[in-house]
Amino acid sequence: MRLSACILLATLLMTGVGSDDQPPPPEGGFGVGLGNSYEASNNGTSLDVSASQTTPGDRESTHRAGAGNTNTANGTGQHVSVPDPPEVPDATAVDCESPVIPCTLNPTPAPETDEPGTVRSIPTVTLSDLASFRPDTPQLVSEPDQVGIVGLPTNLVAATGTQTLHGTLLGFPVAVRFTPHHYTFTPGDGTHTTTRTPGESWQTTGDPQFTPTATSHAYAHRGRYTASVTVAYTPAVNFGDGTWRPVPGYITATSPTQTIHIYQAHTALVAHTCTEDPHGQGC
Repeated sequence: MRLSACILLATLLMTGVGSDDQPPPPEGGFGVGLGNSYEASNNGTSLDVSASQTTPGDRESTHRAGAGNTNTANGTGQHVSVPDPPEVPDATAVDCESPVIPCTLNPTPAPETDEPGTVRSIPTVTLSDLASFRPDTPQLVSEPDQVGIVGLPTNLVAATGTQTLHGTLLGFPVAVRFTPHHYTFTPGDGTHTTTRTPGESWQTTGDPQFTPTATSHAYAHRGRYTASVTVAYTPAVNFGDGTWRPVPGYITATSPTQTIHIYQAHTALVAHTCTEDPHGQGC
């Protein structure tokens, strides 16, 4: 019986049971071959062979006979226990703690931010970008007090000035400045006049009423006229660096309309003034 067991054991080692194409152990015992070791146990009726496998760099793990499959060798009816193959982790569930399957983390990239000390470039601004910035509505002043005389100057004055607004533009804090450039007066009789001056009142200049000015207008007929003024502003932006950058073009704003009454004046020779003769003609 012992001789049969030795022959069976030699046959198993030469056929590679318990190992994939491994050479037989060295003479004198069942030793280690390419990282594998074998143990044999003979109780006189059957022969059990167990194997242990060591993975380089891993902690040794041992698979004992009896925990795996059973095969029949050489038709003798004797059973040899073959260890189960090592468990392979699910490839779809990568564990970065596992020593068997290497793990490469691919974190979601962080959103781009400005590097410390980086100066963002100043954007180019167009008129359409300034849609939310509007200058105040100008006002039209007429002298003398919304009335006039046919053929005599009616003084028209645009009440406005330079304006600066603050807000946010294209993601930057910004100051927007509107400077009056030219004025278009529309007296309401089908004519219009464009000037570079807003005009001045007679009170400011010290001139008497009906004195011609750069913005005055003489109506040819009596009636009621609707007048207005449109101001064209040149815009400029400042992004906090102290530099005012002009924006090409004009932004216009029109005053509310104003009704002006024009009367016909008649002259006549009289002997006395109204003070002297309160009941005189025209008094």
